[in-house]
Amino acid sequence: MKIRGLITAMVTPMHDGKVDELATKRLVNHLIEKGIHGLFILGTNGEFFSLSDNEKVNFVQIVVDEVAGRVPVFAGAGCIATSQVIDLSNKFANLGVDAVSVITPYLIKLSQSELIEHYTVIANKIKVPMILYNIPQNTGINIEVTTFEQLIKHPNIIGIKDSSGDIKQLEDFIKINDRNDFSVLVGSDSKMLQAFELGADGAVSATSNFLTNTDLDIYKSFKEGDRNKARKLQDSIEPFRKILKYASIPSVLKYSMSFKGIDVGKPRNPIQDVEPQYFQEINKILMSYLRKEEI
Repeated sequence: MKIRGLITAMVTPMHDGKVDELATKRLVNHLIEKGIHGLFILGTNGEFFSLSDNEKVNFVQIVVDEVAGRVPVFAGAGCIATSQVIDLSNKFANLGVDAVSVITPYLIKLSQSELIEHYTVIANKIKVPMILYNIPQNTGINIEVTTFEQLIKHPNIIGIKDSSGDIKQLEDFIKINDRNDFSVLVGSDSKMLQAFELGADGAVSATSNFLTNTDLDIYKSFKEGDRNKARKLQDSIEPFRKILKYASIPSVLKYSMSFKGIDVGKPRNPIQDVEPQYFQEINKILMSYLRKEEI
């Protein structure tokens, strides 16, 4: 399975502390109608860390049913315990996801040999393809290049989402990849164009929840050979990325979606709402995008 294009790292719509099924369906259809090439759910911006396994299973069911095969669905099944990842991945497999994403374990500091064993055991025991998810600034563990060289040999590991922001490491992953069915995906929105130029197969983008047209056009312009347009579009997302840092992930992103008229609710505790002191600047930036973006 080859994964290409612009994949949205979708937020999880919630209201009153519960997953909102109707809002989820609306968001899924909005993104697909815009032309995104896949949905990446239950990632960092999808608040996987605050959902129970039962909630995750129910959410996956809602999304897979609503997507109905129109685009691939990749679901985050990452946990600390190897056995828990296997169990959750197989539940997702039964629901029809195209692949699971497995973040490196967090809280504990694993060695690279332990990381290889963790991923290998999972890949051997799950009924669905797996995507590695590397975000060391959040987990404290980096998938090193030498580790990647070992893991890419496993046929059930079909891709990596690298959100490290380390463009040299991403380039090494791309150079090592000699498989036609393995995809190197950039997970750092600021590095999308740079990654495409190096040969990355696609991007898993959180900003595309809000800047769907812009992010899709970065990929489209690159594929069409219009590098100047692609560079201008890439640079244009920086003010939005700046305001996302005014609160914990995904608080500003969810606020932005609601500002745009797509109500996805608020993040779940311990993530708090955007503080009022930032509203004026955030609203100014959001309005500048909405004047240019087709809502």
